[in-house]
Amino acid sequence: MRFIVFGDSKGKTHGINYKVLNNILYRTCKLSPQPEFIVVCGDSIAGSTNEDILRSQLKNFKNILNKYHPNKPILPVIGNHEVNITPHDNKFELIFKEVYNDFTPTEYLDEYNKTVYYLDLNNTRLIVLNTFHYNEIHKITNNQLKWFEKISAEEKSNKFLFLHSPAFPTGAHLGHCLDLYPKFRDKFWSIVEKNHIDIVISGHEHNYSRRIIPHSNIPQIISGGAGEKLRNKFKDKKGVIVPPIDKFHFLVVDINDKLIEISAISTKGSILDTFTIDKK
Repeated sequence: MRFIVFGDSKGKTHGINYKVLNNILYRTCKLSPQPEFIVVCGDSIAGSTNEDILRSQLKNFKNILNKYHPNKPILPVIGNHEVNITPHDNKFELIFKEVYNDFTPTEYLDEYNKTVYYLDLNNTRLIVLNTFHYNEIHKITNNQLKWFEKISAEEKSNKFLFLHSPAFPTGAHLGHCLDLYPKFRDKFWSIVEKNHIDIVISGHEHNYSRRIIPHSNIPQIISGGAGEKLRNKFKDKKGVIVPPIDKFHFLVVDINDKLIEISAISTKGSILDTFTIDKK
């Protein structure tokens, strides 16, 4: 099984960085074998307080993906720009749900407007959480946390977790991710560890980085290089294997038998990083 991941493609032209996004999608069309689906790690568009503009940006983004990868599932992760940074209600989530209503996950949490869900493919579980739900910004708490603990405990060969706001940022958004509330972050991460999540992939910081979270041996990737202005601030260095790389990029994830292989590839085609997770 193969899929691609990218995040933070927002820009100034109708909310999207068209040049970078088209470059990424063009390169993914050259992959062999082709990806079966796409995971978008949030901040796909700039967003707007105007609901019609937000809806238009999301539809336009989705149409661009469908142009390059027609009829392939898109697994959307909601970011802060899809909900106007600090939402006070669910109206922006409802627009997000409306635009992606053709996507059918295996299960989703009703009260989060189809932004908290998982998809099972073969024996792999792909879990998506919402780190910008109103009253829970930069937190995984309440019913979302209970739901995550339950569904992530179920037996699967592979478990992936996607969320926009990183649990452990490296610098560009240090103090403005799940680390803003360390108590809640650590409780959430204890479940990640207890239930043997294989890897956690986030966006939000506009770069690529990889680290092993100390005491848990679980890798965290930040992939936020699909169009937004790049950053390479590097402050929190604990467990960091690949420091922030400020290059536009996407991820290719391959799952073969007992092996997970992940590569970060730049828009120029160079490999920024590649590593494997041996499940034997």
